[in-house]
Amino acid sequence: MPRKELIAGTGAARPDRDLTGSPPLARSRILALALAGCLLSVGMHWAMVTRIDSVTTDSLDRYFQSWQLAWIGHAAKEQPQQIWESNTFWPLHNSLAFSDAIFGYAPAAIVGSGPRAAMVRYNVIFLLTYAMAFFGSALLARELGLSWGASVVAGAAFAFAPWRLAHLNHLHVLSSGGIPLSLFLLLRGYRRAAPKMVLAGWAVAAWQLSLGFTLGLQLAYLLAFLGALSIVLRILRGARPVLSRALVAATAAGFVLFAVVGIAQGLPLLEVSRDYPESRRPPEAAALFSPPPSGFLAAPGDSVFWAERTAAVRDRLRWPPEMALFPGLTLMLLATAGMALPVLSKRLRAGLGMGIVATAILCLGYSFAGGKFTYALLYDYAPGWQSSRTPGRLFTLTSLGLALVGAAGAEGIAGWIDRKVPRKLLRGVAAGMVLLALVTAAVLVEGRGRISLAELPVSPPAGSAVDDPQLHLPTDDASDPLYMFWSTDGFPRIFNGYSGFSPRAHHRFREQMRSFPDLRTVELLRSAGFRSVVVHLDLVPGTPWEAVADRSIEGLGLELETADGLMVYKLSGPG
Repeated sequence: MPRKELIAGTGAARPDRDLTGSPPLARSRILALALAGCLLSVGMHWAMVTRIDSVTTDSLDRYFQSWQLAWIGHAAKEQPQQIWESNTFWPLHNSLAFSDAIFGYAPAAIVGSGPRAAMVRYNVIFLLTYAMAFFGSALLARELGLSWGASVVAGAAFAFAPWRLAHLNHLHVLSSGGIPLSLFLLLRGYRRAAPKMVLAGWAVAAWQLSLGFTLGLQLAYLLAFLGALSIVLRILRGARPVLSRALVAATAAGFVLFAVVGIAQGLPLLEVSRDYPESRRPPEAAALFSPPPSGFLAAPGDSVFWAERTAAVRDRLRWPPEMALFPGLTLMLLATAGMALPVLSKRLRAGLGMGIVATAILCLGYSFAGGKFTYALLYDYAPGWQSSRTPGRLFTLTSLGLALVGAAGAEGIAGWIDRKVPRKLLRGVAAGMVLLALVTAAVLVEGRGRISLAELPVSPPAGSAVDDPQLHLPTDDASDPLYMFWSTDGFPRIFNGYSGFSPRAHHRFREQMRSFPDLRTVELLRSAGFRSVVVHLDLVPGTPWEAVADRSIEGLGLELETADGLMVYKLSGPG
């Protein structure tokens, strides 16, 4: 007869974990978790749900990534072998590789066309990132032995941590659900000697990697570390680290899949690094964005509950969007209890605790002891880390560790309350379950964000009929993301572009165009192969092109048409 134990917060009995150490999982409970994640995401972002085609008031990255998704879908159908040659930054090559590409959402990117579809697609995926983060971390918590109620706490604490509000327009940072979900599948698969589940775990890890190296690199190193650690521990315990042939085959196949995805995404990035040396991130860039320790006490300005309460700390940060790392007071208190209470084994608590501390130190980058023996080691010696300038995003792993330990703390406290409070006082409802519900509610209150929405900017109708290649003016980092977004209507080739770095040739040409239209700029445009220049009159105030309408085109060989707030110059032939 298996031992019976009390599920903290429910008062019900369940069978102990089986010989594999893996707890039972009812399919209905898994589906309920998935549904709960979706409902919580919708509830926490209800304003966006009711205006699904809207944008945020600060949407440069949202324009860029909605364009990126649309381009991936378009290129997958029209030019799959040249997917990296996007329609932006013309005539530069491999322009899609100027930033992390979120290929994992390609199936969704194939559906729909045009700017409105691009923004609706982005917003739907945005909502799903929260649901998946909740789902994956809750399942991982359950696999580590926590009750279903505590697993919900873990899911809420990871998916809706206050620090994530700083990345409302960074889809590649929010898309972290594949990390805990792959860990859950791999852990359960190896425990139960289930090759299909192991392969599924590697497949999810590969999918997470396909969403970019921002989080994919973290996962790759985490998997390598955990794999090496498991082998060492087995050896120290005197057990041979031998797997069945089926598990070896599944592991090998999964690793190859993971590596192929990494190589397929990494090679174009290496080409960009070779062709555009300015794309490399010097250590000074990482140091500039390295959060100070006080960043752990600062919530983003979009936090409803914590923005004003932590404003004094946040205002002292050099760049709050990448340095405000507050995980939530409720979670910090629960994590403290989780480390003290024997809900998780001593070994697991020690491992999670060391992981939390190590990743927290790493995410401080060069601000902790100058990075010596910490982040500088990664940057100088570990492949891939030189592409990152934002150490604070490593807090994704710290946040996951805190969510798991915090959920254990919630379960421990709930179990203690269950033993102290008679069920009859709450009409048969376990007091621990009430506590877990209250804790989850507290986590969600702390994680609630303020999203300011605006109407979707409609592209001028005349713009879609302009011959390409095109140059849109004004051209700068404030306007180019909007032109990229509008270019999802047919994907004309445009000079304009926005990415993680500014290619020198692109920046130089921008500067040369400040005096357009004149003989020098028109000759440069003709020699480069441009056919049209589009001036957006509502965007030129305060830019070098503010007086463009007063500049003569006599003798330049240009044809000028004005419509829908646009001035369209056609380079019809030699001047």
